[in-house]
Amino acid sequence: MLLKIARVASLLLFVLTLPAAADTLASPDAIKPQTQAFMTQVKQGEVAEAYAGLAPYLGVPRKPFDASAKEADTYFQKVFDRAGKTVGTSLVKREAIADDFYRETWLQKFTEAAMAWQFTFYQADQGWKLVGISYTTDIESLYAPY
Repeated sequence: MLLKIARVASLLLFVLTLPAAADTLASPDAIKPQTQAFMTQVKQGEVAEAYAGLAPYLGVPRKPFDASAKEADTYFQKVFDRAGKTVGTSLVKREAIADDFYRETWLQKFTEAAMAWQFTFYQADQGWKLVGISYTTDIESLYAPY
């Protein structure tokens, strides 16, 4: 009897340590409210919370994502100290590779500078999952003919 209980407990522990299946977003149109909410939180200085808000849609391992969130939070606290508060955000680009990849690029605007944030989503079959978030001060590729 104890052996049976131990097996059940081991099986339960194993199942509980498996990564949870990510939620998916139905379409690119369902992605925009999520990235917009992310940018709103970043604008308020809540970088770690912004990352946490997108975590349910992860299509990549959680541990590296959490490490990136912590790194971004630390980095942006320094940016806020030097550049001040965010004065606005803008969705500047939406791109796709067929029905497989979708990417949005947002600007985080400060008084005298801007940062570009890119959110990349992938769907193998049905539903979009987040596979990358990046940020940079290099905005050269965002220029378009005027």
